Amino acid sequence: MIIRNRYTVYISRAVLSLVFIFSGFTKWVDPAGSQIKFAEYFHAFGVGGLEPLALPLSIVMPAAELFIGVMLALGIYKRLTAWATLLFMCFFTLLTFAIWRFVPVNDCGCFGDFITLGNGETFAKNLIIMPFAVILFLSRGVPGKVSPRDLPTALMLALWSLALPIYASVDLPLTDFLPYGEGTDIRAAMSIPDGADKGEHSTRLLYRNRLTGAEQLFEISDTTWYDDTKWEYLNTVTEVVREGYTPKIISFSAVDRAGAEHGDDILSAKGYTALVVVRSLKEAQKQPFIKNMERLRADAACGVRTVVVTQLDIAQVSRAVGDDILCLNMDQTQLKSMVRSKCGLMLLDEGTIVAKRNMLSDIPGICGKAPRQIIKAEKRRKNISLAVYVALYFAISVYHRRGRTSGGVRMA
Repeated sequence: MIIRNRYTVYISRAVLSLVFIFSGFTKWVDPAGSQIKFAEYFHAFGVGGLEPLALPLSIVMPAAELFIGVMLALGIYKRLTAWATLLFMCFFTLLTFAIWRFVPVNDCGCFGDFITLGNGETFAKNLIIMPFAVILFLSRGVPGKVSPRDLPTALMLALWSLALPIYASVDLPLTDFLPYGEGTDIRAAMSIPDGADKGEHSTRLLYRNRLTGAEQLFEISDTTWYDDTKWEYLNTVTEVVREGYTPKIISFSAVDRAGAEHGDDILSAKGYTALVVVRSLKEAQKQPFIKNMERLRADAACGVRTVVVTQLDIAQVSRAVGDDILCLNMDQTQLKSMVRSKCGLMLLDEGTIVAKRNMLSDIPGICGKAPRQIIKAEKRRKNISLAVYVALYFAISVYHRRGRTSGGVRMA
């Protein structure tokens, strides 16, 4: 039978291995993005109470995908991986069908923010991959070789698969697929090429009445929401009236308590601007955050300007960070795209992103350094970390291969 043909099995194994590794890696480096997507799914299915599971799932699921992919690539525990692959594919094929037909969301998130697929495209992708999983499963009875090193190799790979998403969840992703990466000129990313259809967009501000709790959308030209004793800023809502060319970054809006816009001022300011993202008051009260804020205050002596942006109440954030720091409101989705951590730093030089760090970790030295120096240092730091991580995988692979060639092998 063709499904027992060894070349068919090899091809199926190779295809599945590549898909699982690629899918796992794109989410594996950015668990915070997967956490947002899981939370969106929970609310779409009407089980918002499961949202606390979003973070652990955002770590475990991509790690599991990567683990299965590398196990397939190395040919470890072939029968178990055949079962795991088929069960994984069956579950997510049914899930993506249900999402496509009954619970539409913007995109599947199956390749993180690296590739955006619609729900129908995701379901079709799974249908294409499913036959390879079936072939691999039906060939699971073919005897294979098992090395004494298979178990320790599998355990090392499991730990290896979990290490990076755990690190990225408590710090920042080592690879940034979002528009706000180091070296990005925000104003250029917002620009529309000459001759391109600009489309038509409507931008309004969402506020909550502090007395009644009712939410209301206001036009920017409306002056009603200027009264911050009555209205609490929630979000900036940009709606597409007519589709056109979509820039990487649609808008960069930041308003103060009086409703004045500061986005353009931030992007055009000369010298360094330390844009501190605060999405959690609890984290903003931790000692590492306070220590880094004091360090930024000291950097003011060499011309560094610090601005705090938040989706929270400006008065509360000002009390937490100090009244001497300018605090502005920003859209929560934009804040999550800028810096994945709940309290993070995005260092700008005249609108160009120079560095991004978690404010609960060490932040880079700024004074006396040119922007290019900092960008190169940040990219080198990330590249070295990823290179070490990849080298660990090859070290594990070599360890496993030597076990197979040393004669210590038994038949499954």
